Amino acid sequence: MYQPDFHYNDRIVRLLARIRAARELILNTHVPSAWKRRLQINNLFRLAYHATSLEGNGLSIRQVTKLVNGQDIFGDETDKKQVVNFLELNEYLCGIEDNISEEMILTLHKIAMDGILPGNETGKYRTTIAKGFMEPERVRYCVRDLLEWVYSDEAVNMLPALKAGIMHYEFYRMHPFEKASGTIAISLSSYILAKSFKESKKLFTIEEFFNQRKKEYFERLEGSNGEEPNINEWLEYYLYGLALKTSRVENGVLNISRDHGTIGKYIRAGLKDRQIDAINFTREMGKITNKEYQRLCDIGVSTAKRDLQDLVKKNIFVQVGRTGRGTYYKLRYDHLDELI
Repeated sequence: MYQPDFHYNDRIVRLLARIRAARELILNTHVPSAWKRRLQINNLFRLAYHATSLEGNGLSIRQVTKLVNGQDIFGDETDKKQVVNFLELNEYLCGIEDNISEEMILTLHKIAMDGILPGNETGKYRTTIAKGFMEPERVRYCVRDLLEWVYSDEAVNMLPALKAGIMHYEFYRMHPFEKASGTIAISLSSYILAKSFKESKKLFTIEEFFNQRKKEYFERLEGSNGEEPNINEWLEYYLYGLALKTSRVENGVLNISRDHGTIGKYIRAGLKDRQIDAINFTREMGKITNKEYQRLCDIGVSTAKRDLQDLVKKNIFVQVGRTGRGTYYKLRYDHLDELI
């Protein structure tokens, strides 16, 4: 049976401890459901963009965001199909609870390459030689060997973050498919993480870390300057990225939870009923304008401006824009969407 050729060192142990601590706090900190949904939606845009960009997709994050929202865009048809397929692949993984199987891996490839490769070439292992990667005749057996290890007693007792990193590395090194081996490797490691982080996995994307350091990402997986890749160096890189992303989510949910309580304190201190209505409206819609507040509470422009400025002074709202039609107000902790 496959055995990962790595060893624990101080850096790996520290990073695993940081990830585990962040996980516990994220899972046990209350975040209002409306905000959690917004964070998850924003994260899906970034996930689709960065994961496909790693595979050479040329669409911008703005274009990808429109595709995620169901809008058509002007762009390369293959690039557009790659993004749409990735969204379907991600949805497929979110909807299953089974252990990873060879059949599941082949299904992932069919989804990822649908409409990009001919139908008779999807869901099939590589048959050609790929320089620097495993011989094609060994692929099928090594994939099965890796899956046997993933659910062995040794791996089951391993921290999920470490197991996910090993899966990503080893699957990529096998390069089982002519195309999309990297996408499948990322998807499988994310699936393992999702089992541990549950719904909170939808709040962060390690793919963003990889794509922002694309050169280093491929060097860690493929080697550089003629040297073979080293699994320990990869794991340190992978776990550092995961620790960075989970720590930002940890900080974000703490601030959201704290500030949500702060708003509750102000409400108890005696905000006007209509100001509370404005807060609830902004929680649902993400922002509020002076005109929207006037219509919501049937008040005049001066009263609306005075109430909204009062919420700004109390650090509940932030004003975006100085004056004019484009000015609006959002909750003070709304910027955390961007931080995570």
